[in-house]
Amino acid sequence: MLKKTKGYLMITIAGCLWGTAGFFVKKLLEAQLPLSTIIFWRMFFSFTILFLYLYFTDRSKLKINCNVLKYVIAIGLISQCLLNISYFTAIKITSIATAVTLMYTAPVFIAIMARIFFKELFTTNKIIAIILCVIGCFLTVTGGSWESIKLNFTGIFMGLSAGLTFGSLTILSKPIADKCHTYTIVFYSFGFGLLFYLPFSQPAILFQEGNGPVIWLYALALSIIATIFAYLFYIGGLSTGIEASKAGIISTVEVVVAVIVSYIFFNEQLGGLKLLGILMVIGSVVTVQLNRSKKYKKS
Repeated sequence: MLKKTKGYLMITIAGCLWGTAGFFVKKLLEAQLPLSTIIFWRMFFSFTILFLYLYFTDRSKLKINCNVLKYVIAIGLISQCLLNISYFTAIKITSIATAVTLMYTAPVFIAIMARIFFKELFTTNKIIAIILCVIGCFLTVTGGSWESIKLNFTGIFMGLSAGLTFGSLTILSKPIADKCHTYTIVFYSFGFGLLFYLPFSQPAILFQEGNGPVIWLYALALSIIATIFAYLFYIGGLSTGIEASKAGIISTVEVVVAVIVSYIFFNEQLGGLKLLGILMVIGSVVTVQLNRSKKYKKS
């Protein structure tokens, strides 16, 4: 029981760390960096920092067997490269609110895939948690305003693709989370993600005139805080044996943290239906764990 409690906490921390990404990305966008450049350097720094850390501390974690390798290649392609392409394409042709709302259909995709691949049951609490989660994310991002939602067929397709590819991270990571060290999984996932994303990147733009040390620090912080540590905590949490569908719901605290960070640092509005949305997301995280509490009491 203590092990799973630790897993829930690690997933929550991962979601909170992912929630800080918006702050760093916004600062980099203000420096006129295109998203393709930001994505490239986020993966490049993450891969390089992890490599140097493992090379000088424990080179055994750089070894990987073939059974795990096929999973990390898939994570790199689907949950790194294709996720970034679909998500940021959705932002470009719709709006940030639309793309984020559609991407956070991920818990639905995770629950469906977890039922197919891991035989996880659709319990009443889990269904309620998913509904609370999706509606809560919508309200948190949009404040309940449909005017911020811009729908077209391509935009819907790319947004839902972002949800599916984001959800795939959980499904692809779970089978290997307890068979291989977390550092190894994250390192190779970043490496293959970077490799697959190279044709779409524009790395040289970061070197343009006017991008001083502060911009590089923001890029490094995005890589270390909102990427390396976030993924290490998330996959580490999955290795404790918690259900994939529950992990997907809990990780949506990312949306709550992102909105709070925007309120603190960018003076974005936070009130009314946004607060209700935050409470619903938190409620979904609590609800999804109720079955676990009942089982604990019976035992």
